[in-house]
Amino acid sequence: MPIQSTHFFAGALLGLSIAAPPGPVIAVMATEAVRGRSRESMLTGFGAMAADATWLAFAVAGFIGYLRDHSRAIGVLGLCGAALLVWMAWGALKSARAGVAASTRPGSFRLGYLTALTSPFSFAWWLANGALMLRSWGWAGVVGMFVALAVYTIAITYALRWVGARVKSAIVGIAYVSAAMLTGFGVYFGIVSWRLLRL
Repeated sequence: MPIQSTHFFAGALLGLSIAAPPGPVIAVMATEAVRGRSRESMLTGFGAMAADATWLAFAVAGFIGYLRDHSRAIGVLGLCGAALLVWMAWGALKSARAGVAASTRPGSFRLGYLTALTSPFSFAWWLANGALMLRSWGWAGVVGMFVALAVYTIAITYALRWVGARVKSAIVGIAYVSAAMLTGFGVYFGIVSWRLLRL
């Protein structure tokens, strides 16, 4: 398999693992989907994607302006990012046990955008992992991530609408899979970052 394809699928898997755990955006999407409001559910998800694209723009600016020529700085940020991914995996496990609560807020693009943009998790993730992802997987990985996020947004909306009352158990199962994937990516990013520190 060509390297670019491998990087695309790696980015796609990472995107899915980050999007899947129960959180405020998923809670709104699930509530809207179960109510039959697919449009509002998807708009909320796409709003969150737009916020990720905003943080990506800052990560790219930092990578081009400084980090591209400073491998050890990327390594330090990457180690922080690896720890964050493992911590997110732990959070996904806790969320799986707690389930997902119904949201009282109506879904919208604006709600999804502002929720993700102001989330300290989004800020920390892109600060710590954005440059490392660009260095390791290039734009193929970035494109893979956003394609997966778009497909996930549409698929989860209709899947949650279909499962209806069983939505909580469905999301719990997804959260367990996500936790395992996040742990794997945390270990991988930690190894790559450690190698960069030793250059």
